[in-house]
Amino acid sequence: MKAMDMDTRALWQKRFEHYMKESMGYLQYAARSNFFGFLLFLVILSSYYYAKILQRLPTDYPYLWIVLLLLVPLLASSPIRTLARSADRMFLLRVEHQMGPYFRGGFMYSLVLQAFWTFLAWVVLWPLYHHCLGRDEQHFLWMLALLLLMKVGNLLASWQESRFTHERARRVSVSFRWLATAVLISLQFLTSVLWASGAALVLTLAWLTATHYVSKYYIGWDYLIAKERQQQARLYAFFNWFVDVPQLGTRIARRSWISGVTRFIPFKQDAAYLYIYMKTFLRTELFAIVLRISLLGTLAIAVSSSSTARLLIFFIALIISMVQLTPLERSHRYTFWLDMYPLNRQLKAGSLAFIIWSALLLELCMLSIPFMIRSSLIYIVVPLIGFLFISLSCGVFLRRKFAKNALLET
Repeated sequence: MKAMDMDTRALWQKRFEHYMKESMGYLQYAARSNFFGFLLFLVILSSYYYAKILQRLPTDYPYLWIVLLLLVPLLASSPIRTLARSADRMFLLRVEHQMGPYFRGGFMYSLVLQAFWTFLAWVVLWPLYHHCLGRDEQHFLWMLALLLLMKVGNLLASWQESRFTHERARRVSVSFRWLATAVLISLQFLTSVLWASGAALVLTLAWLTATHYVSKYYIGWDYLIAKERQQQARLYAFFNWFVDVPQLGTRIARRSWISGVTRFIPFKQDAAYLYIYMKTFLRTELFAIVLRISLLGTLAIAVSSSSTARLLIFFIALIISMVQLTPLERSHRYTFWLDMYPLNRQLKAGSLAFIIWSALLLELCMLSIPFMIRSSLIYIVVPLIGFLFISLSCGVFLRRKFAKNALLET
């Protein structure tokens, strides 16, 4: 028995080392592209304007909404990296009662990583909290300790949810965790750590009582494998910004409510690339990513009290979306069907540039609405500059880049 435990622990260690080696290899490409330098620049710039905003912010500002928007998703969303593979449901099923050391390794890795992000979020929020509460503030470490305990509780609950046999029970549990996390954070910031701790104990007992009667697997292999594949795909999507990632899979979602826009594309040979890549954009994760960036940018502009901050958010959202959309070009690099038809490859660059320009134009319109509502009339030039920026970037730079890559493929 002990030897088998050592084997499962060694299996985790082997997979984790392979995972870190692969990740570090891709991160080297990110470093060569000066991504981390750009990130550091954004951190420094954001810190400067954050301090400037706090100087002019009234002490009765409703800071709790910002706290909830940042901390609730960070604490309640608690995926566990198990590095599980599709073959595990067959080859490890017979030893699943002895997989404790393996999954403890995944749990501890997830806890350390997510606790680090929780600590960073609290460090960012502390100046705002200190500014609005002043002498009534609670101790930094006590507040952090409760946040970390909530993270541990969410991770433990997330593991139990992976064992549920029914998807409906899992959804109810996840919804309860999100609501409970929001309530506890509100109590922590509006009352005290002590009251929030007591409420956390009551809510934990309620969750344990409710889930005691839920049927469970010993290990939910199918769910764990699906979630691991999803998390790894997100990581590959990030690495795909900097280098071609052959392991990157493509998730297809029908999205009939938006995919219907392709009906307006004429059915002719010259529009083949436009149709294919428009469908690809609307049915893959790219659309969801850009939509989330647009909504977050719109919300951030709406709640921001500084014109400079709104201006930065406006253009940073457009730039991030453009970077995210650029990999659309590589979506069909392994689709041999495109080589079997007499398509004009010179039209590919223009089609891709037009799709990216259209998506950015819609995002520009979304961002412009709260921007103009919160800003004076003189700032009407900002959306116009944004329009010129995306038109120049897509019509000249991206189009030339795509045309050069198409020529190399030919």
